[in-house]
Amino acid sequence: MIVCIDPGHGGSDPGAVGKVPFRLQEKDVTLAVSLFLHDELLQLGHTVILTRKQDRTLSLSARAAFANRFNADLFVSIHANAAASVTPEGMEVFHFPGSARGQFMASRILDRMLEAFPGHKNRGVKEANFAVLRLSRMPAVLVELEFLTHPEQLRFLADEANQRRLANAIAGGIHPGF
Repeated sequence: MIVCIDPGHGGSDPGAVGKVPFRLQEKDVTLAVSLFLHDELLQLGHTVILTRKQDRTLSLSARAAFANRFNADLFVSIHANAAASVTPEGMEVFHFPGSARGQFMASRILDRMLEAFPGHKNRGVKEANFAVLRLSRMPAVLVELEFLTHPEQLRFLADEANQRRLANAIAGGIHPGF
């Protein structure tokens, strides 16, 4: 299976920024998890492409066009959530409305993440008309790892061991495929 991994944000777009107990940008978390996910999926025998391998700016349409150009079987956009308050937390995965295969993959990925991290809140599988989901011609999911604005979850996301475990869980949800 050809999997296109999209590390959310990047370059001039930092995405969400957690500030307590220290500063952490979404673009850095998404790239780290995505690179670990790339390696996990390669080991499982998948062909893997990345929309970015370093800190650079990409438009939403360019991300989807990249996946479309390589005829990916699945598009996985990696993100970290944020809120105006410090209290929201949890993991959730989005898919495009009406995409049965997108919903299936979103459910599998979220299930594996929650199995790996049972103490985390399940915010559910949700539909969204996000550009990267809408413009991708293949089933697509957008993974929200946790909230950078929640101090405890910011520490969780900053930890390399957790980043590797998140990548492993997401890979487990993707493999063996549809």
